[in-house]
Amino acid sequence: MNIQQEHPQQEDTEMTNRDPNTNDEPKTVSPLLVIFGITGIVGVMVALMLIFTEPRQPAQDTVRPIPTTPSPPRPLNDWRAQDFALQDLDGNTVRLSDFSGRVVFLNMWHTACEPCVREMPAFDQFMREQGDDGAVVLAVNQLAQTEADIRPFLDRLGVSRLIVLLDPDFLMTDLYPYNFFPTTYVIDPQGMVRFFKVGELDLAQMRLWAEQLEG
Repeated sequence: MNIQQEHPQQEDTEMTNRDPNTNDEPKTVSPLLVIFGITGIVGVMVALMLIFTEPRQPAQDTVRPIPTTPSPPRPLNDWRAQDFALQDLDGNTVRLSDFSGRVVFLNMWHTACEPCVREMPAFDQFMREQGDDGAVVLAVNQLAQTEADIRPFLDRLGVSRLIVLLDPDFLMTDLYPYNFFPTTYVIDPQGMVRFFKVGELDLAQMRLWAEQLEG
């Protein structure tokens, strides 16, 4: 009987030794705190995005450039031809003004240009027809080629009457602008540019323009 009474007393002792404030269950975070925390973080991110993406207003004292109207390009015809001085294949200085009173076909070309090559015989024939006092063709090379490069080329084509000028400094790019080869300016006896041609010229067109300008 004494043994049976000892167990209840031991259990009572263990129960009395436990701290009543101790909670053996695992602790959890309140869902409300999680929601409030996430909402706060999202709010801060949105505020930062608004700050950095807000368009900035220009300062009141900023000087804005005044737009200017670009100058009009040079007309293709009806303007005073500019004089120049270049050397021919023999080293002689040739000026545009040397041919005052005559129609001048001022041609921009080079030996690698196929249309330029095709029109060379027409130029040579035109020069033969015009003689020493008629219209003249000045073929200005625009590839910085030398006499040694050009003379054999002309010999192969059988061209001998054409006046070929060298332009190693590319003066023509400013005086008589061009974008394609060949390009020809036609100048009347009074020194005015009257016609402008991009592409190959044929003999019939040259005769027509010369007749119009000489008349």
